[in-house]
Amino acid sequence: MTIQSGIANPAATWLNSSSPLARTAVSAETAGVAENLAQRVSISPAARGLLAAESAQRASSGGATAVFDTTRGAVELDINAYFTPPGSADRGTYTLPPLLVPSQNNIDALRRHISAAMPDFLARNGIPFGPSSMTYDSAGKVQLPADYPYTDEFTAALEGSPAMARELQTVNALTSTLVELRKSLPFVQEYAAASPAEAGAVVARYSQLFSGSRTYDTIALGFSADGRLSLTANGEPVFQGALAHARS
Repeated sequence: MTIQSGIANPAATWLNSSSPLARTAVSAETAGVAENLAQRVSISPAARGLLAAESAQRASSGGATAVFDTTRGAVELDINAYFTPPGSADRGTYTLPPLLVPSQNNIDALRRHISAAMPDFLARNGIPFGPSSMTYDSAGKVQLPADYPYTDEFTAALEGSPAMARELQTVNALTSTLVELRKSLPFVQEYAAASPAEAGAVVARYSQLFSGSRTYDTIALGFSADGRLSLTANGEPVFQGALAHARS
């Protein structure tokens, strides 16, 4: 089955937001913003490898804990708890968790968890199989194929499982944002290396990045028969290498 984003583009929301972390390739501060973001969520290669291996091992055994890149650095989080809304009794004292940043590590961790959880999600809700495709309209409402026989059941299952619904939307949003950020990397690198006299020419060469009519890749989430999640951008697989490495 395929889940395709039709929500007001999450990458556009990130890239056009007022957050300093989100303003990529729009001003003289572009290179610094990108580098600062990378530094805040980076640790040494050796430590990153160890944490990733531990996270992959826990996820492959059904665990919900993984190390995520966040606005507070690399943090170990319980995925189920992270996406579960606070109860009414907790709202007065609830502290917002760290925000997940668009990194391949985060996308892989969510993908592993969703792949492990989806078969049980369908079984618990009495759904023999998932829809062949699922989209979101501009208001974030789920859209399912007209010939899908379990539309009511699947929609109700997501409404009754806000953690699953949030996790699916999040992996889509992070993927969309990272795909678009990576498109900006050549500009970031060239702008950082350019002299003041060359800067204007670099900006002009990448003017499509700043255009209000800029197009964004279509991100799709697909599930195999056994519930394994894959991700594509405009029909092409994305971010597959790290996941394959983590399984080996």
